[in-house]
Amino acid sequence: MRRKLIITADDYGMCDSVNQAIEECMAAGIVRATCVMINMPANRHTPSLRNRFPNCSIGIHWTLSEGQPVLPAGQVPSLVQANGRFYSASELRRGWSCGRVSLAEIKMELRAQYERFCEVAGTPDFWNSHENFHVWPGLFNTCVAVGQDLLIPAMRSHRRFTVPRSQSELEYHWRHPLYWLKGWAINDWSQRAETKGMLMPDGRVYAPGYDTDRESLKDILRRLKWPLVKKAVEFIIHPATRVEKIFGNLKESRLQEYEFYKNPELARFLNQQGVQLVSFEGLRSN
Repeated sequence: MRRKLIITADDYGMCDSVNQAIEECMAAGIVRATCVMINMPANRHTPSLRNRFPNCSIGIHWTLSEGQPVLPAGQVPSLVQANGRFYSASELRRGWSCGRVSLAEIKMELRAQYERFCEVAGTPDFWNSHENFHVWPGLFNTCVAVGQDLLIPAMRSHRRFTVPRSQSELEYHWRHPLYWLKGWAINDWSQRAETKGMLMPDGRVYAPGYDTDRESLKDILRRLKWPLVKKAVEFIIHPATRVEKIFGNLKESRLQEYEFYKNPELARFLNQQGVQLVSFEGLRSN
């Protein structure tokens, strides 16, 4: 059986430099999935994605910590600052943990973003969340339930295939016990979501310490625990053609990923490693 890999580019719609980078990586045949921040102004290019890249999955990147809500700010007051923009992820998380953020408002905004997405690009092929807010305690099951109610067929799996560069997985977990504990909880949540019919990859690749280059990728693929992969694993990138102020900690890494994953020769290299690039649609064949 071929070893299936989904390379997903996050944050389409964030800004033009991100859109351009993602489109070039999709055109190269490397990126087979992208997810759209439908609340951001640069999502205007989204309608053409399906026609231009019919073999790629187009998902919704639910967003609660960047830009403005789709709903009027007055309908989601616990999610926004006085200027009507979302709180930052750290502020939102702090508010959520302290009970100041309304779960009902979160559900309303997620549904509103879904409806906007459908108007622009049809039904999303999968869902995930910006800055992974759906894996915060108390939100995972809610987001899964909303996704199922809206009949979104698939979601990102946060089960971890950890491949640290300078040590074994066991050593990494020993040195990062909270990382291990969170991973254990997410694995349990994911199994429950699958039993309810949510389609997802077997997990996503975490490769701490590695660079963005061919030798690093080759080593990651060599060390990955492929016998545990029954459907596919997901590798997530955040490319951009230039640095923007809104990128936070992902600045130079975005440029590096753009330069690396826009190269069509990478598909041939991955094929030589026994890896088949697929979209989320590839999960169905299993």
